[in-house]
Amino acid sequence: MKLVFSVLCGLLVLGLAAGPVLAGGIINKANHSSDYIRTLNRYAATDGADLAAYNPAGIMRMQDGSYAKVDLMYFAKDYSNTVPGFDELDQDTPSVIPTLFLVHKKEKWAGFFTFTVPAGGGKLDYEQGSARTVALAQGVAQMANAQLAANSVPSTYFYNQISDMSLKINASTVYGFTFGGSLAATEKVSFAAGIRYAKGKREFEGGATISASEPTPVPPFPAVLNGPLTPELHLEEDADSWSGLVGVNAALTDKLNAAVTYITNAGMEYEMDVRKDTMGIAPALGFADGSTRRIDIPGIVGAGVSYKFTPKLKVDANYALYLEKSAEIDTFDEYGNSSDLGFAVEYAFSPRFKGSVGYLLTDIKLDADQQINEPEEPKLDANTFGAGFVFSPRPDWDITFAGLVATYDDATDDLDITYEKAVWNLSVGAQYRF
Repeated sequence: MKLVFSVLCGLLVLGLAAGPVLAGGIINKANHSSDYIRTLNRYAATDGADLAAYNPAGIMRMQDGSYAKVDLMYFAKDYSNTVPGFDELDQDTPSVIPTLFLVHKKEKWAGFFTFTVPAGGGKLDYEQGSARTVALAQGVAQMANAQLAANSVPSTYFYNQISDMSLKINASTVYGFTFGGSLAATEKVSFAAGIRYAKGKREFEGGATISASEPTPVPPFPAVLNGPLTPELHLEEDADSWSGLVGVNAALTDKLNAAVTYITNAGMEYEMDVRKDTMGIAPALGFADGSTRRIDIPGIVGAGVSYKFTPKLKVDANYALYLEKSAEIDTFDEYGNSSDLGFAVEYAFSPRFKGSVGYLLTDIKLDADQQINEPEEPKLDANTFGAGFVFSPRPDWDITFAGLVATYDDATDDLDITYEKAVWNLSVGAQYRF
């Protein structure tokens, strides 16, 4: 048992550098377990401790006992911004996401705890810059050229070259800690309720060099600006919030199960900390030190049905609606409500081994012209295919291996910037019943 808890703690520590990237809406992410990766459909499931994140009322369909489950998910991320006049600006820094689920179920009641990452995009490293750094550099050049023009310097000597761009997102993650309980009202109907504390951190640093192909001569013109401009920014912001959840699960027949889970909006007000601003431009960009902005985690309605055609063959269908219209997301002007629609097939080859495949259609309700507000992690429609298997070497152990491939639709905005992304994943999880 000591070994089990040592592994749990070790994987939890890895979450300090983690961030999710799959499914969900503009803000929300749905990849909380390897069992989700192998099916992409867990809102009507009744077979694992990760139900605490998807169908907590369904915990009452599990065997009595105490459960500990950890999952480790590796995501390869290839994102790019193609900006007119520049080479393709891309990044391929991966994310590693750990999650933890603890459940104690006894007869007609259960308690649960989860550590998940319900929002964020993880670490990103655009070594040649992104559409954001291009916009930043162009804005600085415009301000500098306006000052030159005010001093009668001809446009021949204006700043017109951008180089040495870079942008690192060191953190873009929300950690979620959920506590709750489940209760069996009857043999077929159960309910759940809980609260979630969310702690968010966002940090990025970037810069560029802006120069003129023909530097301003002195004389005859005054040296209003002399030499290349090198704006650099390092910004951090933090927020936290509470939200609630309720759920209901109904075993309509021996073969058919249905469930609905509702998670309320989390009002996340981020406070800005300007760590570095070499040219004093942060306030003009809306990043004044001490300023605040709302980037809520929208509420979710997740519903699903699960049907067992035979004792070995099960089919699931899920729908998740992200209530973005009811949230405040200051990083965008118009949005919501995004959704996920999925299907899964699971087959038990033996009491110790079952496999599954899943499909998920993600519909993001965000216009292409809004992508420039967060170009490093484009919000794009997706088709995702997942598969995996669960091996149970002993009745009290379940080991999950899973993977997925997500293909995203490209988007091009009115600035003729094209946003693209591709993601694949490998995941492993272990569950132990005490």
